[in-house]
Amino acid sequence: MIEYFAAGLIAIGIGIIAAIIGLGGGFFYVPTLSLIFGLDTKTAIGTSLTIMIFSAVSASYWYRKQGIILYKVALILIIPSMIASVIGTYLTTLVDARILVTIFCVMLTLISFEMLIPAFRFLWEIRWGPSFVLETQVENQGKQPVERIYYSHLLFWGFAGGLLSGITGTSGGALFVPALATAGIPVHYAIATSMFTIILVSITGATAHASIGQISWPFVAAYGAGAAFGAFIGANIAPRIKEKEIKTIFGVLLLFIAVLMFQQKVLMGL
Repeated sequence: MIEYFAAGLIAIGIGIIAAIIGLGGGFFYVPTLSLIFGLDTKTAIGTSLTIMIFSAVSASYWYRKQGIILYKVALILIIPSMIASVIGTYLTTLVDARILVTIFCVMLTLISFEMLIPAFRFLWEIRWGPSFVLETQVENQGKQPVERIYYSHLLFWGFAGGLLSGITGTSGGALFVPALATAGIPVHYAIATSMFTIILVSITGATAHASIGQISWPFVAAYGAGAAFGAFIGANIAPRIKEKEIKTIFGVLLLFIAVLMFQQKVLMGL
């Protein structure tokens, strides 16, 4: 009983962070479930994907009330993401997963540099083919027009985020948020849209793991309750944080995630 109470408290903290920066939280759920509570890696991943449904739904509910979820953008991201997630899972059976994870760790590190160093550029905006125009408004920060968003940009980075999800068992939000920001979408909108996108991605992954019994339901209950409450707190804190500050938080955490993922999935797999 004490361990489930502790699990709930841990999940609250992760849920707050996940909602503020637009990640599902899987990068933190998996290692805590494995290292602290002793779940095997596959069960930890399946449990994490199920927990992310709770945090993503909770955060999305409050972001919807704030009116900052871009549903059209989310739909375009979801389609290639789900396809790529399946491909990513299959790739791990053909290629050494450590090689794939190492590539993504390098990518996440470079993305973190882009968030932390204004002059550094790694993610590129794809400006090819059809496009549409958005106009956004962030509370206390006024209207922030987005001149043009290209479908090709969303499809490409949605696919990349799906690959990341399939290979690592996480949400793909680590790519969704910076990719949307690169296209000119304000970070607050990028975060809210990423969280909404994560709902369906997590449901797809969790269903697959549930079908083969790789989910610990007691920890889903404990973590899920904590994650939902934490996401509620984070979603209500996020609008009060300036865009520059969120980018700094995102960059630091992304760098930490890259190091953690490399240590857990590459070095420990040697």
